[in-house]
Amino acid sequence: MKIALVADVHSNYFAFEAVLRDIDNKEIDKIFFLGDYVFGGYASNETVDLLMHCQKQSQKHLIISGNIDKLITQIEENADWIYPVNKQIYNELGIERISFLKSLPENILIEEEGISICLCHNPSEIEVFTLVDSLRREHNIPNMRGLVEISDDMKSDVCIFGHYHLFMDEKVNEKRFICPSSVGMPFNGDPRAQYMILDICEGSISTSRQYVEYDKLKLIEGFDKKGYFEKYDNWSMNMITTILTAHNYIGTQDLRR
Repeated sequence: MKIALVADVHSNYFAFEAVLRDIDNKEIDKIFFLGDYVFGGYASNETVDLLMHCQKQSQKHLIISGNIDKLITQIEENADWIYPVNKQIYNELGIERISFLKSLPENILIEEEGISICLCHNPSEIEVFTLVDSLRREHNIPNMRGLVEISDDMKSDVCIFGHYHLFMDEKVNEKRFICPSSVGMPFNGDPRAQYMILDICEGSISTSRQYVEYDKLKLIEGFDKKGYFEKYDNWSMNMITTILTAHNYIGTQDLRR
């Protein structure tokens, strides 16, 4: 069985569309979507529409929510720290898309070919990577001590997660930790859209990293058409710079001065 692992789209519809097209060209049985679909760019609506289309296409696909998707609840509770652009994105999403995102589970426990698998966005408050460089995160390494601690409480054989925008496939205490990087906003210095293919055969698991080119100019044009550069200059430059460099410039606009 081959399963595509897709995480952290962050409204990058063009990367998302390219990845799904790439998956269509492979012999994939199902897709696991691991959260963080919106509030990252101008195309939240298009991204959610495509995600809902995938759900209608096949009930085999599994979809969970991510931490950024939870901004919906915080916006509805009038949290005073929410960026104005995220309030605008929320208003543009509309009732159907918001209801869909709010309906998604935070985690799912399944079994595939005798292997128990937990799907979640972030497996623990314990960091699974050791932060070596907050900007160029390809230098970060697995936090083996933290993974050991998490594995002690794991009820599943495998934990598949997103959140970190980096690849991981580590085995600790007979437990497997798998992270498929990010479709829309990788942090590993390679700006191509990224995902993983999980291959399960006779009780054995293997993973392969996938890289997909897409038209980033269309993304920039989308920000421009929305007027984001004028209305939300720091936020827009953080997002665009991060997407184009695959280095985490979010919240680090002072580094560009």
